[in-house]
Amino acid sequence: MVAFTPTIGLTLILSSCGTDLLAPLARPIHHYHPPVDTAATTRTRCARMLGAATQDTGLLSGCRLIYFGLPGRGEAIRLALAIGGVDFEDTRVPFPAWGRVKPTTPWGTLPVLELADGSQLAQARSVLRLVGKCTSLYPADPLLAHRVDELMDALEDLGVTITNAGQGLPKEEKETARLTAVSEGGVVYAMLAKIDAFIEANGAGGYAVGADMSIASILTFTNMGRLVGGVFCGVPPSVCNPFPNIQAVRKTVGSNPAVVAWYDARVDKQGALSSLSPVEQILARCRDL
Repeated sequence: MVAFTPTIGLTLILSSCGTDLLAPLARPIHHYHPPVDTAATTRTRCARMLGAATQDTGLLSGCRLIYFGLPGRGEAIRLALAIGGVDFEDTRVPFPAWGRVKPTTPWGTLPVLELADGSQLAQARSVLRLVGKCTSLYPADPLLAHRVDELMDALEDLGVTITNAGQGLPKEEKETARLTAVSEGGVVYAMLAKIDAFIEANGAGGYAVGADMSIASILTFTNMGRLVGGVFCGVPPSVCNPFPNIQAVRKTVGSNPAVVAWYDARVDKQGALSSLSPVEQILARCRDL
């Protein structure tokens, strides 16, 4: 009797999908090789500014991130790995294969970070935090670490609030409810104002917490990209414009050399910026804010 393991099952499922299931998500696996000089400079600066523990990417060596072929909840982890200089495998599960992949994951969700020994780590923010700790993108200082976690929890609340706005209503009414929520006086607008004030109080130089890159800035960047990128019907692309500190974080992360290299590689792979998902297009253009 042969024991079935989730890792083996997932590998077999992904390898048996065939190229017909991959469109329009292109190839499912991409090996990311970070520019060495850029990654080393970023890691050294982050460790110094955040008071981070000594970097140890050994745990992540040979890892692969498994997620769908869109930014979603996996994009911040992808970017943290890229900024941290981790050579990793970017495995993108085509939607038609999800029904077979789902039972092989620890919690029936993605993303999943699979280590070189085959062990699987799940839950998006937990994985992001682990990557941050291994790449000097998460503070060792307890107070700074709390501020990072605090902002990430607030961003999670923001997503829930905008999702709930108009939930269950017909499309036109839902769009109206969401527009009201993100307009001045609305509940989402108020949350964005609080996030903007938090960044002003706790960040510096275009970073969300502290004075250099952290997973808090990265998650702010990706979550705001989803907010303005058409994921939530009825929310206009100008929703972040009234919030200068949020906009500064979006530009700073989008201009990071490793992030620029990541999206340039995505454009090269897909053939044109317009071939990326709407959210990826937004994220790629943040360097020009």
